[in-house]
Amino acid sequence: MHESSHQKLNFILGTAPMWDRVELKGSKIVLGEFLEFKGKQEDTLALKQIKRSKVDRISIQQTSMLGFAPSRLQVRYSYRDYRSEGRSGSESKEVTVRSSTEVLFQPRDSTKIKKFKLSSLLSISLSA
Repeated sequence: MHESSHQKLNFILGTAPMWDRVELKGSKIVLGEFLEFKGKQEDTLALKQIKRSKVDRISIQQTSMLGFAPSRLQVRYSYRDYRSEGRSGSESKEVTVRSSTEVLFQPRDSTKIKKFKLSSLLSISLSA
């Protein structure tokens, strides 16, 4: 009986849709698939470590000076911790990139790829 329910659970989890999540300023959330970062080569190289298999959450912080539009952003990303279910043990890193850097994202139920400027985002959650 236990094995049967375990098989059912594995089947359900294996067929359930897994979506990435982009949280925009203004509390808007878009579900879909994260594709890649676009921008200057220096910035995309700095963000190259962010891979779905390794990273589960990306948060973006503005670094503006005296109310001016920020020219650079701090991108903090936390590594997946497969050993525990919580995030408390996960390691995080931080890189600084230009605010013009973009995220290519395929929204759920859409054929068009959307570009979001990192400066318009609060966070990105990546499914496993």
